[in-house]
Amino acid sequence: MEIKSPNSTQNLVSDWGILQHGFPKRSILGPLLFLVYINDLPLRINFLAEPILFADDTSVIIFNRDYIVFSTTVNLVLACMTEWFSAN
Repeated sequence: MEIKSPNSTQNLVSDWGILQHGFPKRSILGPLLFLVYINDLPLRINFLAEPILFADDTSVIIFNRDYIVFSTTVNLVLACMTEWFSAN
């Protein structure tokens, strides 16, 4: 990797290394696997909230006028998402 400083003529260059996790940037397999994994998330929380997925951005909409029900739902959604993130 090369880091170019806009205010200096000095550039920093990192050493080559072996990729331990993930996929290199601009790889076709990385985005494909991301889509396969992320499309499974709504199945886990659809009954509690409305997930909105767009490219690599995910939002979760939770609405209820009753504070107690809202708070309980938020905690359930977060628990489901935490479990999903741990598994994936």
